[in-house]
Amino acid sequence: MNEYTKFLFAYHLFILLIASGIIFSYAMNQFQVAYVIFGGVIAIGSIYQLYQIVLKMKVTNEEI
Repeated sequence: MNEYTKFLFAYHLFILLIASGIIFSYAMNQFQVAYVIFGGVIAIGSIYQLYQIVLKMKVTNEEI
């Protein structure tokens, strides 16, 4: 795993944690739907990118 892949993995993991915090915060306090949806969209996008990184790592490791 090269440095750029490590950076992308850490970046999307950080974004996922922030988005989860947004969702949890607004769901627990006043349940403002717009912020929950916004956080959900960000979280789903970050999960998808993490999945793509893991898939790419598996394919790369199998070729070696």
